[in-house]
Amino acid sequence: MHDIKFIKENQELFDESLKKRNLEPLSKTITHIHNEYLESLNKLQQLQQERNELSKNFSHSRPNSLDNIKENVSIIKKKISELNTINEAKLDKLNRIILEIPNILDKKVPLGNSEEDNKVIRVDGKIREFDFPTKNHLDVAECLGLLDYEKAIKLSGSRFSVLKSKLALMHRALINFMLDNNTLEFGYLEHTVPELVKSECLVGTGQLPKFSQDLFKTNFNELWLIPTSEVSLTNLNREQIISSDNLPLRYTSFTNCFRSEAGSSGTDTKGLMREHQFGKVELVSITNSRNSMSELQRMINCATRILEKLEIPYRLVELCSTDTGFSSSYTIDIEVWMPGQNQYREVSSCSNCKDFQSRRMKMRIKDHITKEISYPHTLNGSSLAVGRVIVSILENFQNKDGSVTIPKILRNYMNNIKTLNVDE
Repeated sequence: MHDIKFIKENQELFDESLKKRNLEPLSKTITHIHNEYLESLNKLQQLQQERNELSKNFSHSRPNSLDNIKENVSIIKKKISELNTINEAKLDKLNRIILEIPNILDKKVPLGNSEEDNKVIRVDGKIREFDFPTKNHLDVAECLGLLDYEKAIKLSGSRFSVLKSKLALMHRALINFMLDNNTLEFGYLEHTVPELVKSECLVGTGQLPKFSQDLFKTNFNELWLIPTSEVSLTNLNREQIISSDNLPLRYTSFTNCFRSEAGSSGTDTKGLMREHQFGKVELVSITNSRNSMSELQRMINCATRILEKLEIPYRLVELCSTDTGFSSSYTIDIEVWMPGQNQYREVSSCSNCKDFQSRRMKMRIKDHITKEISYPHTLNGSSLAVGRVIVSILENFQNKDGSVTIPKILRNYMNNIKTLNVDE
């Protein structure tokens, strides 16, 4: 959500951020509608004052003037009702426009027109050299009999998968390993949260109203399936005033996530890369404006630490202006090397949303010294997308005989199994 006062006082900056996203400037439109609303609101207040004055004089008026006063009060009431309707329409129009405007980009965000303009800022880990032709994860897992895509189609259609036996165990092991890393090493507080949420929660984090086509809505109590547990975790403090003494708040959770994948027709239709339902461990931080960029770096360190322990090569990518997400002011993607696909693929996006989400969900902080009330900065990042980590393990640790070596750090979570073998 955007601050009207900020827009009116910083029209050039606001429009420049939209232009960087290849969007039309809107500050003049917003300012015009808001000024009309304020003018109409002022008229309403004047009418209410007139009505109140007439009502006060009613008991002191002469009998022959009472009918005239009643008539005037009736006329004013009608005008007030009409103005209320007009004002509500203007405010609704203003809110609808503002709710569909993306966050203001941070000055650090590089200019660009597509993902091709994203900037690689760090490459880490050694890429393995294979002495045999590598397979993609789907071929590896199906040859091992651990992934059944055809049964998933019978159950639910395309973009779903059934993991079996040791691959299902690996899925569970990765969740526990990631949550242990997040809670024990980095101090995030683990939550188990609902995977069905109200519309206002999705408005708060920015998925609604603009991206409803990407979501699954149920026919039960107007609830929606979450596209990420960022929605549930960030909204834990909606409509609250948080003491600055308690900052930063750091939350982590594993949930299933649900996305329609609208607009991705023909892309990654088989396998674990782009599914309608997928598991993800999430990180959310709530902090003050002074510390949000350092908190973002801390979040990135938490996610990359997992990949380093798993010995998976990765790189950090700074997203350009047109590739930065709707709610984000600044985003770093973490991409892992996929030898079976011969490319890096995203496994996490770590974003600083600044006060964009907190304004939308009326979340505030109170400074314990100055007593000042302000909006906190919210941050989120995947830590990590479980299916995509499995993809990376299957492709990076595949062997010539078709088996897959399990990363050493993960073996304690998998009953000390060292490999996924062809005969399993």
